[in-house]
Amino acid sequence: MGVKIMSVCILLIVALIYIQTIAKKRLFFHTVRIKSNIEVWISHIILEETIEGIDIPKKFFRMLNDPKARQVAIDELIKCKKNFSGAVADNIVALYNKLGLREDSLLKMKNKRKWYIQARGIQELYLMDQKNLLTKIYRETNSKHEFVRSEAQIAVIHLTGFNGLRFLDVITYPLTLWQQIKLLEQLKLFGKKEDLSDRIPKWLSSKNDTVVVFALRLAAEYQQYAIKNNVIDCLVHPAKIVRTQAIKTLIVLSDERTPSMLVGYFTKEDFENQVHILNSLLNMATDDQKDFMIRLLDAPDNIIKVKAATVLVNNCTNGIQIIEQKAAIEPEPFERILRHVKSVK
Repeated sequence: MGVKIMSVCILLIVALIYIQTIAKKRLFFHTVRIKSNIEVWISHIILEETIEGIDIPKKFFRMLNDPKARQVAIDELIKCKKNFSGAVADNIVALYNKLGLREDSLLKMKNKRKWYIQARGIQELYLMDQKNLLTKIYRETNSKHEFVRSEAQIAVIHLTGFNGLRFLDVITYPLTLWQQIKLLEQLKLFGKKEDLSDRIPKWLSSKNDTVVVFALRLAAEYQQYAIKNNVIDCLVHPAKIVRTQAIKTLIVLSDERTPSMLVGYFTKEDFENQVHILNSLLNMATDDQKDFMIRLLDAPDNIIKVKAATVLVNNCTNGIQIIEQKAAIEPEPFERILRHVKSVK
């Protein structure tokens, strides 16, 4: 009896595997057919000046009654559009609209229950340049779901360039480091250096600390010297992540006053930011900071001592002699520090 049950189970498993294999094979060939048809229409588009000159057979429209086929068509059109520009790209978008695929993407964007579908819909719409849906997409820039708002934020920049940054006025959820990097990458596609000096000050006063951080990144990336005083104000911001980025941005926008300014804020900072300040002073300190560096040689932390010694040796008059004298009086740890600064000088 047990053997019979086992045999039946094995047969069922084999049958299920066979059915699944057949289904996958059918889907594969169905997908291939859709792709080949799309490629035909794309080749026509390349040769035609407008989409109006292309007669799409009813057979192809019937094929698109299958939701899976429609998704394949969308994916292929997006893939093709990435490889073309100008009139050809415009015609690809026109074909996307003519086939009614825009409505599919819009339906996905409206799917609030499944964030991954909503995010995909937003992505499809902006990649197919659906600027008339900008208002609807903009509403999702402050979505409660990270991936939805991320796609929406990238979308508004993709569609409108630097003007798309207006979402920074309203978002309340954090901008992750990864998202900030993606947004900067998207902005770089527009090439032209933008004057943001009239907008960044507002973002620097945002209650959302990550918006402030991103605004500081923008100030550094686009060298917004006109708002340097606003950046300096951020050195006393209550959030450490803001102060850290303010230091980094100030270094990018530095002038002859910057070393003294950083020294002035040094004692107010935590260890991590103190190290960052000393690292930056290695490239800009002068004899004006010499006395302060000498005082730091008596700091309780050896890392601070090493960093200060390195700045002295590389930037200040008689820096190496100062460390040698210190090593003669206090061999530990200054003999080790002396060997280190000589090796990196």
